[in-house]
Amino acid sequence: MTEKANEIAQAKRGFVYEDEPESVKQGRSLVAVIGINDYVHWQKLKNAVQDAVGLQQTLIDKLGFSAPVPPLINEAATKAAINSLIEDQLREELQEDDNLVLFFAGHGHTRVDKVGGKVVGETGFIVPVEGRGPKEVWGDYIQIDPLLQSISRLPARHILVILDSCHSGFALGEAMRSFRDAVRYEKDLSSRISRKVITSARREQLALDGGPVSGHSLFTGTLVDGFNWGKADLDGNGLITSSELGLFIQQQVGQASESRQTPDFGSFYLDDRGEMVISLRNQSFDALKARAFSALQSGEFKIFKERVEELIALKPSSPETLYLEYRLRFLENDFERVIEVINALLDLYPSQGSIPLSRDDLWGIREQLDCWAPVLSIPGTRFPLEIDVLVRDASGVPDELEKAEKIKIGDSEGYLIERNKVFRLSVTNPTDFPIHVYMVEIDSNGSFETMILWQDEDILFNGLPPGETKLTYPFLQIGCAGSCEMRLFSSPKRLRFFLFPASAATRGPSIEHIEEEDLVNIRMKPVVYRENSK
Repeated sequence: MTEKANEIAQAKRGFVYEDEPESVKQGRSLVAVIGINDYVHWQKLKNAVQDAVGLQQTLIDKLGFSAPVPPLINEAATKAAINSLIEDQLREELQEDDNLVLFFAGHGHTRVDKVGGKVVGETGFIVPVEGRGPKEVWGDYIQIDPLLQSISRLPARHILVILDSCHSGFALGEAMRSFRDAVRYEKDLSSRISRKVITSARREQLALDGGPVSGHSLFTGTLVDGFNWGKADLDGNGLITSSELGLFIQQQVGQASESRQTPDFGSFYLDDRGEMVISLRNQSFDALKARAFSALQSGEFKIFKERVEELIALKPSSPETLYLEYRLRFLENDFERVIEVINALLDLYPSQGSIPLSRDDLWGIREQLDCWAPVLSIPGTRFPLEIDVLVRDASGVPDELEKAEKIKIGDSEGYLIERNKVFRLSVTNPTDFPIHVYMVEIDSNGSFETMILWQDEDILFNGLPPGETKLTYPFLQIGCAGSCEMRLFSSPKRLRFFLFPASAATRGPSIEHIEEEDLVNIRMKPVVYRENSK
């Protein structure tokens, strides 16, 4: 019986998911947004309106939310209108079992308060469209602390406030109690009151108004991506809690290229340790897509294949389906189909951020596949070397390495490595002849590249001597949110193909090709790892 049929059968028998108990009444999921680009006095922003509208549309189209009030955009987002949204419109609209996501994108500011020359506190503000500046006129702005107090008293069970300040971080002061764990969904969490807040940057930090997802700030683009592909479902259970979302956005934005901002998250007034829970479990195309991607990232390849086949039946030519089919056919070593799918994606010219690979990534993969397909197709059998993974803290003593334990990751075995840990491979040659070792890394988005393993040039050119154990170059875990793979290749002879590999930069007749006689003697071993997000 397929998983889908099994779910239907269970529903007919009155069964429910263990972690979505029937006893908890589920109210409506609502979203209200505020976005300001065209400030009267402050510097204009590029993406705040697109951030607000885009997030609202993502929640509505993909996750079943509804918008009970029109968005407050540009000139409509006055101080009076924002206060009225909270005190009048939402207070009248909300019911006690409802979930509310309230989003603001625009300028934020912080006042450092001093008495007698000593700092006694910080006060955070959001800036409405008519707020005067650049010299601060504090009475024109909206204080965060009283605003959160008012929001906390709205008649909804779960409230998540998201503040994307494209100028500076907010000082939330006494309102927010910080936490750092992604609280897992437990049976009673959705019945308790929750009041959670996520901010795009800390008080002293500037936040980027643009990012890798076209038309969005770095923060909101990452947020939309987390919902769109289910990446914010850190434990892969088909549910995103508000705490998981906070941890996901903090990790991803904090490590992004050119980022100087660290999102913050926590609870505020009247929180009772509850959790807003957003389900990815419906049968819409977007929910299936998110579940497929989540299964891929967690190594559940059987489930991943089932979901992709469903997506192919629904929308075979969509960029999202083609991307996921590319990942599936790559895993199945069907490189003839892989090339067809990559060509189809290139013909579609998907918009930036719509799939995890950029157009440049797609071109790079396409240019290399003619050469690399025979090598990447080698099955993992009879690998002659012994491999261990050794781990240490990035700030620790280089020689103080601990052996990592191999565990079950989905349908395969691999290693969980904590963020910012350094890890190295310990490679032992038990044979009586030198063996050359090479590596291709496949990242969690599906790109691949060759990696140099050895600092010792003698090993690089002459192979690992018989009976010896050597450590590879150190690698730093900086946030492989999904499953990554190191494919190790061994050969009794030095191979120019690996030393001077085909790449996107070397196109045409000059690209190296692997010789058939060398291909026969190559052995492959996969080393799977992912970030330990617990």
